[in-house]
Amino acid sequence: MIYILPGMGANSNMYSGPWRKIADAKFINWPRYNGEKTISEVAESIIRRYGIMRSDSVAGSSLGGIVSLEIADKLGIRNVYLFGSAVSKSEINPLLRLLSPLSEITPIKLMQAIAGKFENEIFTMFNSSETEFIRAMCHAVSDWQGYNGEQSIIKRIHGEKDRVISCSGACKKIKDGGHLIAMTHATDCIEIIN
Repeated sequence: MIYILPGMGANSNMYSGPWRKIADAKFINWPRYNGEKTISEVAESIIRRYGIMRSDSVAGSSLGGIVSLEIADKLGIRNVYLFGSAVSKSEINPLLRLLSPLSEITPIKLMQAIAGKFENEIFTMFNSSETEFIRAMCHAVSDWQGYNGEQSIIKRIHGEKDRVISCSGACKKIKDGGHLIAMTHATDCIEIIN
């Protein structure tokens, strides 16, 4: 089984169309927020909720990729697929890292209410996300130590125009892709899995 995690502020709906043709794939949503403060705690929650095992594979976009690395590290999983995600905190845009403490005072609920006024899949997903989860994960990513495990288990695809996360290591780069590579270039991402 391959478990595929969404990005922060998104849900499994970000993987539509051709994604749903992947055999033995489970597209998961973030579990209900239960006070998790670290990437490790979120990974443990997902492992418990979905029964992920060492023989499985994990994949994710952005935050979902970061959590996938933590799941793989905890269980000894041998296949991790990252779509516009990081293996090191240094790959995350420095401005975003600097702004993470402001998540405490950022009017996320207001931003969600405004986003909910637009008929756009990304805004709809963001509007339905748990505010406290978003706030907690802004801090968790800022505190994340990065992945120091076996690099050969990771397959990465990344948009060359991604301004949120850079890819400093080995990855397949998509020339006209941005941060939402899993949505805009689904077929390219699926090829890496296949």
